Amino acid sequence: MSADERPTLDSVASDELMMQRYRQAIERAMTRLPVKNGVIDIDSIWVETSVPYTILRSLLQAGNLALPENVERVNLKSHVHSNGRRGKRKSRNR
Repeated sequence: MSADERPTLDSVASDELMMQRYRQAIERAMTRLPVKNGVIDIDSIWVETSVPYTILRSLLQAGNLALPENVERVNLKSHVHSNGRRGKRKSRNR
């Protein structure tokens, strides 16, 4: 690894600051989202915040977010990023 490829202190601090801003955006958005039986879907957060999906998923899995009182957990199973289909596919009769 050359000196140009190594992360600098400024870039590391910048990455941490960006992650902190994403975390704050997610926490604020969760207060405005619909909650069903104490659960919020990851897709709802993604649509509301526009945080890149991979970053959103990693922040939610880390578990260091402050959840609102009425939220028990976040459903990490996405319907948008996994073919977007719910249930079985109906077969066509020919």
